[in-house]
Amino acid sequence: MRSTRRSTATFAGKLLRAASVATAALGLASLPHGAYAGEGAGEYEVVQTNSLASAMMLGLVNQDTVFILDKAENNRKKLDDGRPVWGAFFNLEDNSVRGVAVQTNTFCASGLTLGNGTWVVAGGNQAVGYGGAGVPYGVNPYNDYDGQQALRLLEPQTDSGNLVWLDTPPNTGGLQMQSRRWYPGIEGLEDGSILLIGGATGGGYINRNTPNTDPFFQGGSIDNLNAGGANPTYEYYPPAGKPPQQVSQFMGNTSGLNMYPHTFLMPSGKIFMQANYSTILWDHMNNKEEYLPDMPNQIVRVYPASAAVAMKPLTSADNYTPSILFCGGSILSDATWGNYTGPADNILGIPASKDCSSIIPEMADGTKNPSANYEHEGDLPEGRSMGQFIHLPDGTMVILNGGSKGTAGYGNATWNQVQTPNGVVNTEGMCQDPAYTPVIYDPSKPKSQRISNRGLSPSTIARLYHSSAILIPDGSVLVAGSNPHQDVVTNMPTGLTPQAFNTTYEVEKFYPPYWGKPRPYPQGMPDTIMYGGAPFEITVNGTFMGDSANAKAANTKFAIIRPGFSTHAMNMGQRAIYLDYTYVVHDDASVTYTVNPLPPTQQVLRLFVPGPALFFVTVGGVPSMGKFISVGNQLGQAQAVPFTPKFGAALQTLATPVNSTKFTASIASTDGSSDSDWSIGKIAGIAGAGAAVIALLILGICLWRRRSNRADTKAAARNSAAPWTSRDVGSGAEYKRVHTPVGSIRGDVNGAFGTTSANESSHTFESYRMQGVGESKEALGGYYDSPRGGQRSHDYNPSPLAYQSPTSSGPRSGDPGYQQQGWGEHMAGDAGAYYEDNADRYGGTYDDYPQQQRQYYDSPQGGYSQSGSGHYQQQDQSYSSSGHRHQDQSHSGSYAR
Repeated sequence: MRSTRRSTATFAGKLLRAASVATAALGLASLPHGAYAGEGAGEYEVVQTNSLASAMMLGLVNQDTVFILDKAENNRKKLDDGRPVWGAFFNLEDNSVRGVAVQTNTFCASGLTLGNGTWVVAGGNQAVGYGGAGVPYGVNPYNDYDGQQALRLLEPQTDSGNLVWLDTPPNTGGLQMQSRRWYPGIEGLEDGSILLIGGATGGGYINRNTPNTDPFFQGGSIDNLNAGGANPTYEYYPPAGKPPQQVSQFMGNTSGLNMYPHTFLMPSGKIFMQANYSTILWDHMNNKEEYLPDMPNQIVRVYPASAAVAMKPLTSADNYTPSILFCGGSILSDATWGNYTGPADNILGIPASKDCSSIIPEMADGTKNPSANYEHEGDLPEGRSMGQFIHLPDGTMVILNGGSKGTAGYGNATWNQVQTPNGVVNTEGMCQDPAYTPVIYDPSKPKSQRISNRGLSPSTIARLYHSSAILIPDGSVLVAGSNPHQDVVTNMPTGLTPQAFNTTYEVEKFYPPYWGKPRPYPQGMPDTIMYGGAPFEITVNGTFMGDSANAKAANTKFAIIRPGFSTHAMNMGQRAIYLDYTYVVHDDASVTYTVNPLPPTQQVLRLFVPGPALFFVTVGGVPSMGKFISVGNQLGQAQAVPFTPKFGAALQTLATPVNSTKFTASIASTDGSSDSDWSIGKIAGIAGAGAAVIALLILGICLWRRRSNRADTKAAARNSAAPWTSRDVGSGAEYKRVHTPVGSIRGDVNGAFGTTSANESSHTFESYRMQGVGESKEALGGYYDSPRGGQRSHDYNPSPLAYQSPTSSGPRSGDPGYQQQGWGEHMAGDAGAYYEDNADRYGGTYDDYPQQQRQYYDSPQGGYSQSGSGHYQQQDQSYSSSGHRHQDQSHSGSYAR
């Protein structure tokens, strides 16, 4: 009897929800003109269940299109040539998606637009096969190419059907950087060019060996970067008129925690750069550095701590003074951070930081701020790693995505294994407790009130490592990706500890708090906004402005927002700047705004460099649709880069605003629509329509229930096979990697797959264990690569610690980058942690490490001890004596800056 009542109640609930949806749909058709569609304010909505490629990267191409980029991996959707889809174009009009060919591996690249609107995606990882294993370029199974030195271009097109990635591999004549960069920093410059900074020559959890005897090159040199692990240099693209590639001292001083450094061009032309817990102002043209205060409490904000970082909105209220805001990140001891192979300890239970701190590096005129210091702004509701800031057109910023424990990265260790009914599974991810609820930061409020998640609903989808998000023209935030794995995984176990997460293909929209209200439709929005020149006029109609026209006119914002290139909790190049205006309220309640363009100064030019952006008009807290515009250049006019920006005339002094005596209501007292929009008759009509829908639903109850019961029976049978699976992980009863066989990969000319050799490693995380740190594959009886130069097949990348010269034979002779196998984890593994997997994972063929992780940290062979004594202390002293900045602390040497 109890079961019958429960079934009836469930059915009744479903019926009422269906009726509510139907009634709401009818009501939506009658909403005042300009109301938003979709979910409610502060909520998420899944708008596409299959992005084809998991969105490790997002970028806005034009008014209607977002590109998606993924690392080379085994996505189920295939191109006509049989290769997996690693890139796609997402149509914002209908949420459809189409795959596009990508040739080179974009794994952990950086991206930005040039001043002429061309997208550049720089760097990445080597060619890989199943399981992320390094392979010779252009061979099966994927026929992908090395992307470490690649420069890929996407030309701006208004016709999205003509969009094509210009992605010619460097070894076949394509564009390339001067050296290999994996996790490079990137910054746009005022002449339309870009600056590429640092990075690594391959993969690793953090960018250092232990002991860290070579903080700059990790075994290489300025003359042979490819022989080492780190790339401390910087270069320009295009390079015309710029200094040659040279070493950044800051990259050496922050060794280990400096991949994807945070960079912001300042009014002076210097670059604010932050990595590890150090901060500088950097004259990049003359390669001179000036240190600013350290990050308070030594919180690490760069990858893999991955804090949310952004320049605050720029306004004339403080004369466009730049302030950089950091929220979240991680605090680990130097020993715990570990090295290329992974963290030294279990980090899954370590809470991420809650701290939000900001700094004003320079004054508006480009002089150094004499009181520059980090200032605490408050705490997040929960600690967060991998959160990212998104500028919203109402002047606020939202933080979404990420997790509250652990860090970015993936790898395999005993502490992220989980026991399932079918055996041990490596969860791979290094983060736990997803942060599902977004947070709003409002710079207009008092500091104690700026950070809040009040009224915001959580997502149902974990967005962790390799998730992404950008602002799109309708004013919502497009959220996608999440893949804490070396290759595609779609059937991870659920309900166990540690938590495991799948490769994610659902695309969501997050609807900010202004969603659902009638929105303005401004007339006269420009195609281009220049630096200086005459003001332009924009009109908003009286129907929208209504009785509160005066108040709404006074509470209007004209925002130019560059959404940036989204990857790894960063939106590279993201900026928001607000224009000055005046207005006249007319007798029909319409308002004409007179808006000044950007100030014609070098300082503002550097804070918001030329290129594409979105333009929004936000009235009374509600934004219009954003318009895709160009800043500093005419749309559709190709311009060679670098160029000399043009300044218009000085800005005009704006007249005093003119209000009306007729429209004096406050914004709070009206929703901007007339009474007739929601008359009693209309409300009654909607109610009647809802009742009619309910009646129609009742007529189909019997048929629906019989059909539903049959479906429920089938579903129950499926679910009983795998009690710990869910709809997110498929119906299979076992953990599996999607078509990811791993065997030996021969490096011959044809790239054949075949015999196993003691000199050939195809396993992502097993091929190189750090030399001289106490535990090696030799000692364990099965080491694949000689620690300092044992030759491998000629088509493989080098070990970053190898010292031998290139071989003189083979199809790639003379190229130091293709003589020896590199670290599997260094060249192909983002987290860099080695496998400690069960032997049956790949049919019993996997040659696994014994369960002895972290033994090497107390090894007498040169590793530092966990007590902070011995060789590690000597390292600390030697770096202090060599002139590196030193902090007197027991757990961190000066190279960990």
